[in-house]
Amino acid sequence: MRGLLLRAGMQFYRERYWRPMERAAGRPGGVQRETLARVLGINRETRFGTAHGFADIATPRQFQERVPIQDYETLRPHIDEQRRTGAKALTAEAPLFYAQTSGSTGSPKYIPITPTLLTTQRAQQALFSYLQFRACPQAFAGNALGIMGAAVEGRLDSGHTVGSVSGHLYQSMPALIRSRFVVPQEVSSIVDYDVKYFVIVLLALMQPDITYVGSPNPSTFLRMLDVLNGERDRLLRSVETGRLEALDALDPDVRAAIAGRIRPLPAVAGRLRREVGLTFANVWPEIRLVTTWTGGSCGIALETLRKKLPPRTAVMELGYQATECRGSIAIEAGTSSGLPLLNDCFFEFVEQALWDAGTPRVLTLEELEVGTRYYIIVTTASGLYRYFMNDLVEVSGVFRQTPLIRFVQKGKGVTNLTGEKLYEGQVIDAVQRALDAAGAKAPFFVLIADEQRLSYSLVIECDDETLPDMHTLAAAVDRRLGELNIEYHAKRDSGRLRSLDVHCLRRGAAEAYKAACVRAGQREGQFKLAVLQYRKDLAMSFDEYHR
Repeated sequence: MRGLLLRAGMQFYRERYWRPMERAAGRPGGVQRETLARVLGINRETRFGTAHGFADIATPRQFQERVPIQDYETLRPHIDEQRRTGAKALTAEAPLFYAQTSGSTGSPKYIPITPTLLTTQRAQQALFSYLQFRACPQAFAGNALGIMGAAVEGRLDSGHTVGSVSGHLYQSMPALIRSRFVVPQEVSSIVDYDVKYFVIVLLALMQPDITYVGSPNPSTFLRMLDVLNGERDRLLRSVETGRLEALDALDPDVRAAIAGRIRPLPAVAGRLRREVGLTFANVWPEIRLVTTWTGGSCGIALETLRKKLPPRTAVMELGYQATECRGSIAIEAGTSSGLPLLNDCFFEFVEQALWDAGTPRVLTLEELEVGTRYYIIVTTASGLYRYFMNDLVEVSGVFRQTPLIRFVQKGKGVTNLTGEKLYEGQVIDAVQRALDAAGAKAPFFVLIADEQRLSYSLVIECDDETLPDMHTLAAAVDRRLGELNIEYHAKRDSGRLRSLDVHCLRRGAAEAYKAACVRAGQREGQFKLAVLQYRKDLAMSFDEYHR
């Protein structure tokens, strides 16, 4: 019966959400103009809309002429005014809640989530559920391990709720889908980082038939494996006895949500005790689909994760997604590309080279070229008008008439000590190639640009079994960066840029750094490691972790 209901629901999602998306992909220019007109029409009488003449804008070019490119700091006064006074400063709709993310100035960004935006994101989630089912129906046969944020994370001085979109989407899922999740949403409210992951892993161990796992960042699953093996004895005692030692110390709502999910499974505990090392492959051998980010720095952690998964597991890109908006959706497994959600968001693009040169020429979706990288600008129903995302995407193909895009890196993933303009993508390539040549594995590394010394330092947490020679690794990375970046080669050759050095980190540095970033304001579920950073921008010093 459950299977029949699931298939019927997916058939409905296909007709309700996927078929219209297919048709829209055949005429991207027209659909984008309609999307822009709808957003501007709804918000034409807001203060921002009146000031910029929304009522008289008929084309994308007029929109570009009247509204300068924005960032959060230019919109912050309008967001704060609407939040504190209720005035229709940015949107005609009052926000339901605000989603928090880190800001470039150190002050958090509060992204308004309006009723229209939340309804749109529910539809996007339903669409993605169908596409995942189409790609791998076996993933829906068992239970699901999904890591989500809390629907309520706190309150602002104006009384508004701060929460995660993923938490609200979970609450609105059909009961049939929600019943598959082995970790209830209440667990996301556990403050202690170590306790939360212990509970997540234990709840997952209670369900050996997990067939689907999903989280924005693959490093979440590597963290689970660390807990699984580091706390193995405690976990297996709990599996055997059905008791959680820390249960009484948890919040009553969390205790109530998880108490009925923990039961004695002595046979499972016995089987796992016989395993030499615990992985997703031998603990949950029925996993068939992993949904996560695959591009940018997330690809580093994903490559490590792949080796720990059952052999038949497919990986599906989550899509270009941020707190501000969901920009694309993967239409099949095994690719890092996604179809822009052209019915929901108005997109503009500037070619990377032109933006970096200070001579931007703004393009619309249908004007893009395959193989070219662009900075992306979005206009959304939540009042983010011509909002510069500081993200680089690449056009990787075409579906119907619509370009497919893949996330490459944050625009801030660029350093420039002596004119070399080093990019995060080049660093990932160079370090991974050097590690492969040395037969080494490293799920975590950061290349640090030191403005004082005019040099780069690579800090790297390696598996003890494959620890490479640091001098050889430094030379290989340095050489590859010179191959990838002619200016880097020139600056190194002339001595203007000093030689690169490498420091091996003790185990635990990666998790300590992630925890430091979360404390600084990054959302845990959407944490993306920037593998290229200036020393002054690091969330913590790595000195105490040097071997």
